Amino acid sequence: MRKVLLRLLAIQGAATLAIAIGFYIAFDSPLAAGSVFYGGAMAAAVSLLLAWRVSRAQRPGAGVAGLYLSALERMVFVAAAFVFALFVLNLVPLALIAGFIGAEAAYYLAGSLLRRQA
Repeated sequence: MRKVLLRLLAIQGAATLAIAIGFYIAFDSPLAAGSVFYGGAMAAAVSLLLAWRVSRAQRPGAGVAGLYLSALERMVFVAAAFVFALFVLNLVPLALIAGFIGAEAAYYLAGSLLRRQA
């Protein structure tokens, strides 16, 4: 599972890098590129939280409640990270959202491709 997770994170990172380069070229703004990286890092953190909770749920005696808690935990994390990025760090909203959505989309696309290979 660790190998698959590393591949997924690498694909998320590559997607984030490509989007950041696009924003840097399009807007000539290091802040926009940094905002994309922050959004991509949020998506990677969500992926790591999910992997951690799934590994804990596979232990004997673990219930389904842990997975429900994981969904709530990830939603709260994403909301808090967006609020922090927008109101404390003053990042570029469009670039932030593009980085997050791009990395999340890469995660799901890569996950389906890796599942087919297995």
